Amino acid sequence: MKAYKIMKVSDQENSWKTLFHGVDGDRNVKCNQWIVSDTKYVRDGSGGTYYMSGWHILPSYNDALKYMENFSDTTDKYIVECEVKKYQKKEHSRSPVFLAKTIKLGKEAVPNEYTI
Repeated sequence: MKAYKIMKVSDQENSWKTLFHGVDGDRNVKCNQWIVSDTKYVRDGSGGTYYMSGWHILPSYNDALKYMENFSDTTDKYIVECEVKKYQKKEHSRSPVFLAKTIKLGKEAVPNEYTI
């Protein structure tokens, strides 16, 4: 499935940087490679609900754009195209967030390529 993920720019070539947690202690994620998430029970940002972890993704560019409104500073965040496998809706989420087991990051999503 094609999806979208909010990321930061990485200082490593051909990579993006996750907003919070990474894989094996590294927040830099290579583009064009399938990466499997560390799957475990975690708590959401408010410290309340437990859920099975995974790559947080959004099903459309417009959903990602709307989700960006949750951040007070968006100047260092980008919407990135990705492909995902083995995904499910994140329970208890107020937004249309999905959790993917496997992800392959691509390029920055350019706004004029999408219907807003």
